[in-house]
Amino acid sequence: MEAALEVESLPDGAGLIHIGMPKTGTTALQAALNDARPTLESSGVHNVGRRRHEMNTALTAAGALPSYWGDKWQRRWTALAEDFRTSPARCVLWSSESLSQAKPDRIQHIADSLGRDSRVLITLRPLAPLLASQWQEVLRRRGTDPLDVWLHRHFDSVSVDGTVHTTWTRVMPVLHRFSLRRVVEQWGAVFGEENLIFVVPPPQDRTLNLRTVERLVGVPQDTLALQHRDNASLPYPEAEMLRHFNRVYTERGGDHATWMFTVGGGPGRYLLRQLTDLDPHPIRTPRWAAERANEHTEAWIEAVAGSRATVVGDLADLLVDPAEHPADERAPTAVSVESAGRLADVLFQVALGYDAPETTTSGPAPAPPKEIGDLPARDLVRELGRRARRRIDPRGRK
Repeated sequence: MEAALEVESLPDGAGLIHIGMPKTGTTALQAALNDARPTLESSGVHNVGRRRHEMNTALTAAGALPSYWGDKWQRRWTALAEDFRTSPARCVLWSSESLSQAKPDRIQHIADSLGRDSRVLITLRPLAPLLASQWQEVLRRRGTDPLDVWLHRHFDSVSVDGTVHTTWTRVMPVLHRFSLRRVVEQWGAVFGEENLIFVVPPPQDRTLNLRTVERLVGVPQDTLALQHRDNASLPYPEAEMLRHFNRVYTERGGDHATWMFTVGGGPGRYLLRQLTDLDPHPIRTPRWAAERANEHTEAWIEAVAGSRATVVGDLADLLVDPAEHPADERAPTAVSVESAGRLADVLFQVALGYDAPETTTSGPAPAPPKEIGDLPARDLVRELGRRARRRIDPRGRK
């Protein structure tokens, strides 16, 4: 392992692939890259992503895209890969935490498709708080397990030595996906361990990821700036209310595709973000889970330390003090009437805005909606109103 506070700029013609991990400042980095796109291009740095984050394109590359999203993303992945491979820019980059879901055969596919000499960037944060953030992200995808149940299930699925005790198709067990040992073994085997760069910001540092990317792509410091973009977790009571909604929806036979096209994606995901300004009640990983997270992290640190990877920052910052985590924090059982009303409004709005297809006996998958998750609030409301009117009168009369 090569320890460094800074890294050398990439050679001309090289590529940079940022693969996450999720909830490690990826949204902030992607927003900064998107905002600085003209400046980067003028400096010879080409970002092949068309928007802040092309999640479905990256899921296609990783072989993890659900079938109900359709096949248009394969065409986009092919075009993005060609752009990455053939761009005459001095440096080419792509950022998506969804890439970290790739299995070994898809990692090789990604390398072959992108085609050029590339470095793989992995941004990190301590596992213990990351698990709480990941749980509430699962709720946004129709998760139904309480936090403790979810944590026990995932710790039981992967041993500290990396042995996986469960099977999966698209979505890796959380502790396998976040394993730095797996990254070294699988991504290092394809791209070369010496081309892996792990970034560990000190506690409360929100800029090290930006400064590291600036250094790698050879642009002046402060080219990338933190953007005001809310990607905070839901407060614990509102997260629990959403979980119970998911449970009832599932128990009455609601299908996953419809849920993802309404609550879990597009307008629903955008509107749920607006609830993070409610009274704060952070979701905290319990002490027993923090202790077990440290056990996994210590093994991962050893794997990275024994590799040829570069580390920016201090791997010891990935460990937490279990005493700072609650010994027994019970899940909330009530929300305020304001929260209940606002969450009910979100669910009502996304239901009105859903263009449900005609049902047939064969039960076709719902057609994907317009990509409106990044629309400004005013445009989002206008689009939802248009869809509501169309549901009331399919001929579109006002």
